[in-house]
Amino acid sequence: MNFIQQLHVFVAVVDNGSFSRAAEALRMARPGVTNAVNALEDEVGARLLQRTTRRSSLTTEGERFY
Repeated sequence: MNFIQQLHVFVAVVDNGSFSRAAEALRMARPGVTNAVNALEDEVGARLLQRTTRRSSLTTEGERFY
C-alpha cells in the first residue's frame, strides 16, 4: 500500500473512531487497516493513534498530522 492509501486509511480511522468501523467504511479487512496505520506510523516516525479495545483516539502527534 502506498503512502496516499495509508493516509486515506488513517483519515478513515480518525473519522470513524475505530479500526473496525473504518474497515467497514472502506470495505477492507480490519487487519489491513491496522497494517496500513502501522506502516504509516513507521514511515512518519511517530505514534499517531492511541488504541484501546473499543476506541482509537489521536495522540498529540496524530492531531498535528491529521
